[in-house]
Amino acid sequence: MSVTFYIKSKTKKKSPIGASINIKGVNRFVVTIPEEKIAPSEWNEGRVILGRGKQENHRIQRVLDQFKDKIECFQREYLVRNSINPSKDEITEFLKSNTALTNYFKPKSFVPIIPIFDDIIKKRSNGEVLNKGKLWKKRTLYAYSTTIKSLRDFEKYKKVEINNINVITQKLVLDFENFLTIKEKLRLNTVGSRMKNFKALLGELHKHGIISINPFKLYEIPVISEESDSIAMDENELRDMTNLDLHDNPQLEHIRNQFVLLCHLGIRISDFKMFNILKKDDDVISFKNIKTGEKIHIPIFKEAWRILEKYEGHTLKQTNEQDMNEYIKEVGKLVPGLNREFVQEYTKAGATVTNIKKRYEMLTLHVGRRTAITRLANMGIPAHQIMIISGHKTMKSYEKYIKSNKIDDLRNVIRIVNQRYDEKNEY
Repeated sequence: MSVTFYIKSKTKKKSPIGASINIKGVNRFVVTIPEEKIAPSEWNEGRVILGRGKQENHRIQRVLDQFKDKIECFQREYLVRNSINPSKDEITEFLKSNTALTNYFKPKSFVPIIPIFDDIIKKRSNGEVLNKGKLWKKRTLYAYSTTIKSLRDFEKYKKVEINNINVITQKLVLDFENFLTIKEKLRLNTVGSRMKNFKALLGELHKHGIISINPFKLYEIPVISEESDSIAMDENELRDMTNLDLHDNPQLEHIRNQFVLLCHLGIRISDFKMFNILKKDDDVISFKNIKTGEKIHIPIFKEAWRILEKYEGHTLKQTNEQDMNEYIKEVGKLVPGLNREFVQEYTKAGATVTNIKKRYEMLTLHVGRRTAITRLANMGIPAHQIMIISGHKTMKSYEKYIKSNKIDDLRNVIRIVNQRYDEKNEY
């Protein structure tokens, strides 16, 4: 690091003195030395001109030397304690405190963090604290609870109690991420999910003044993720699934009908119940999306009407999500195209894992939504119109749902090339 001094004005009779602070990893910034001024004629190349009879100049130079030493000592001590250089805000806070270094780094009152996290979840669970005026979803609360459990396991593993002092350090946050990856051997996206929850919980502590900063923001710690492997059914697969003769197995037939309907509607399974109970007297059904609270508009295409017309009042008896996810794979196994191999890759425990699966093994209810959105995109429907149906607010979130079937794309290329050869009689 370096601390250099300069005068802020060469024209004034007495100029304030500035200090330029340059620390590795921190953008250079300047501060003014308080209550010190000097004549420009008494300044030369970053220092006060010294000599016999210049007692005041000697005093000012001592102030500057002490200031530089104070900054350098603070930087070294902070680096030892946190394994990272201090930020601009932390340096300026130290300077404003006018506190001796030995006192500044004295242990403050330690507050255990995990009991506070437990209390946050408890208040959210019993409705004492709402989420934008609504009860917190059980799935969300469960995700936070699993993150807190991992923090407890991390405490035992590291033999340290997480408190309001160490939790704001970059080292602890990165150590926790490393623990999830290497010790708990979690998938990268699972690690990212728990780090995201950890960041949100720390945000609550910062909002209520329990911690001075949120380390994720201060140190710009990214929440890691990778694109998850998923599929969207192509036209042949969807047609073959629709045409399966399942009359001898009414349960599978009903589950198939629900899934195919999702492939034409593009709605989330959480919205299927509302769609199901609404009267369908128009080609467009509108209602509030459960996840976002925004209004969505679902067009009912001919393929969807064909399924709905099989049921009295256009209402299907809805199967629970867990059973549907299990049985739709049985249905998919009967579709030739879904017996093609699928190479699944993901990161676990920091290493790449590769599995070869059948496409039907990748079937979940969410595939229905991806299939609907991808089909519309492949038909050339403009993205802004598809987003009215899907409820996506940004192109970034929308594009994650478009699953281009590269094999089908290549088959189309083969068809076009072969057709050109046939036309030129070059076979």
